[in-house]
Amino acid sequence: MKKWYFCLICLLGMTSVMKGQYYRQDNGFLLGINAGYSYPLGDMGKILKNGLGGNVSAKYLINNAIGIGFEAGYHSFKSKVLLSNDNTDQDYKCRLIPILLEASFYMPNWDRTILPYLGIHFGAYITNVKVSRRSDIYGIPDLSKKLFIVSPGVGLNAGSLFELSEQVYLDLKIRVDYVPKVDDSYQFDENTPGNIGFDKIMNIGANIGLLYKF
Repeated sequence: MKKWYFCLICLLGMTSVMKGQYYRQDNGFLLGINAGYSYPLGDMGKILKNGLGGNVSAKYLINNAIGIGFEAGYHSFKSKVLLSNDNTDQDYKCRLIPILLEASFYMPNWDRTILPYLGIHFGAYITNVKVSRRSDIYGIPDLSKKLFIVSPGVGLNAGSLFELSEQVYLDLKIRVDYVPKVDDSYQFDENTPGNIGFDKIMNIGANIGLLYKF
């Protein structure tokens, strides 16, 4: 009988420890930085090469399952093709600056050292385009135009946090960003119209970074 009591006490103790591990308080703030790789699709992908950049983020963990926060990034793309306008060559550079709110939903598991998650983000995507038109033999002068186009967009992400220490996590994720409408037309001057070459943005990408919890 004593053995049965002893086994029962041990079982209850293990259950309490496991329950305490699962429901340990994971609320708090996370500050992070990551590097990103972007692969543009659609018309954007026809004229731009894959992009490189990074993001900074701040997130508050409400509980074990939900986090909300803010993210801002900078991603640079080079042109695949040499655009032309009225038979005049143009040099073209594009940068994407997302400023986003995000929410993450962490998968319940017993081992809190690995936290898979799904997330949604939305906000402003700033498309910074620089177009330079070269002079030609007909006397058309050099022209340069810098554009800052602000467009609303949304995206999804999925990844995992890997606990490196009590305060530091490795963050690996994949993401999709979608901007349904971008104002694609502009004017060099009163007589010279231009077009950035795409009227929407869709990127798929991957990020790797570090998060610091405090």
